[in-house]
Parts: sequence; structure tokens; C-alpha cells
Amino acid sequence: MAFAKDDVIFDVTWPGASRAQLALFSEGTEDPNPIHVDEAFANRAGFPTVLQQGPMTTAHFARLLEDHIGVGKLRMLDVNFLAPVFPDEELRLVATVIETGDGVACALLAAKSDGTKTARGEARFSA
Repeated sequence: MAFAKDDVIFDVTWPGASRAQLALFSEGTEDPNPIHVDEAFANRAGFPTVLQQGPMTTAHFARLLEDHIGVGKLRMLDVNFLAPVFPDEELRLVATVIETGDGVACALLAAKSDGTKTARGEARFSA
């Protein structure tokens, strides 16, 4: 599949994760941070409820990239987290081509339905 600068690889709305999914993700990634599963802890940290793990957003990007570019082509994935994501919050996930040549680079953006940007990053993959 050939890509050109400014091509949108995907622009999807990803369903929010339930509290049970957050707990399973914490267990599966061996993430001991109670802010993802303990409501009282999250409240003491200044949040209204528990937070989705940032790596969960990264995992969504990785899965979508593999679905759209093919298995085994992803070479680099770097995501920075900008704002918290709470249980059941949908995310709009977008990947846009920013460079082509020896492989492809794309910009990544995650945002809540109110427009709050929660993550941004870059991915590189072989063409």
C-alpha cells in the first residue's frame, strides 16, 4: 500500500474502557499504580475517578496501525500523554502521514469527544 503526505491512515472513535478493563490491563502489564484501580487513591491525587493507563492508548494505536499497514511493518511508536482519560471515555484516534521516502512516518493524535487532546506521537513503518 502506497501512502502520500497528508494521507489519513485512520480516523476512528475508540470505545471507552470500563473499570474492569482498566483492572485487567493493570494486571496484564504488571502496573502497580493504584491510580488506575483505586477510586479513593485517585481522589486523593486530585482526580474525580481512576485513570486509564497511558500505555492503553499506545496499544490502541499499535493495533490500529497493524490493522491498516500490515503486521510486522511498524518500526517505531512514540506516544506522549497530555491529559487524563477516565473510564468509559471514547477517544478519537487519528494517524496522518507526515513523511514518505525510506518508509513512512505518521503523526498520531488522541482526543476526547470534547476535543481535549489526550495523547500525541509519531509512528514509523516500512512501506
